[in-house]
Amino acid sequence: MNQKDILYGRINNERLGAILMDNQTTIHAIQETSNNYGEFLFITVSRPGDKDRSVITFYGLGYHEYRERWFTNEWFWYRGNPHPDLKGKEISKEDAEEAFRNRVETISQYVEENKQSERGKLFELLADLTDEDGALAEMEDMDYLSEWLIEDQTKEIPPTGADLLDEKSRDKLPPLYSGEEQGLDALAQVKFFTPDNSWTWYASEFDGEDIFFGLVIGFEIELGYFSLKEIQEARGPLGLPIERDLHYKPKSLRELRDYHQQNSGGR
Repeated sequence: MNQKDILYGRINNERLGAILMDNQTTIHAIQETSNNYGEFLFITVSRPGDKDRSVITFYGLGYHEYRERWFTNEWFWYRGNPHPDLKGKEISKEDAEEAFRNRVETISQYVEENKQSERGKLFELLADLTDEDGALAEMEDMDYLSEWLIEDQTKEIPPTGADLLDEKSRDKLPPLYSGEEQGLDALAQVKFFTPDNSWTWYASEFDGEDIFFGLVIGFEIELGYFSLKEIQEARGPLGLPIERDLHYKPKSLRELRDYHQQNSGGR
């Protein structure tokens, strides 16, 4: 292998043919098989080295699944270690040429149909700048980031401020004073809370304009009245606005009171 071959890590068909036909080259194996990147024709040869014969494996004439294109005139290569199984195994140059021609004929019908995607082009750019494994790791990181961004974009934004009480929530709340006979058995239909501390408001009734009745969890746990306008404008200790809990399911005032008493006022 010359310095140019080592620098680029790939050779073309002409260069491979010259190596294979060289009298100092012994061809030990040629077969169609797969690696982490696709199915290729693999050719293992040995040539004289400093102390022992150097073993080199070339692979090409296959579809690279991450680069998303066929390799028809490029061969990757890597060095191997002399293995006892290689000794005594030799394939004639004529048989190697025939295997090469057969592989070209097999893949030729697919090559013209191939169209590299933008993702494949990006992988190829990264692989040429680093290596195949490095590009694969980068693409996996980008996939993770992409999934995270999509998940973050589709995540429901908790209602605050003017959106704190929507029409659906309003419709759930009975008129003020309508639940007096039920007492603590009345259902709290809507929950508001501060995301940066433990203050929580459970609304069981609403006057249709501004005043709720329900359970307030703050310095004390108590039933009382509270104002929509005030909690819309209120901020927690870190400056965060009050939110409506999108996942809250209605519970009785008694159940909520008992729960918070048992849990020291935590939500």
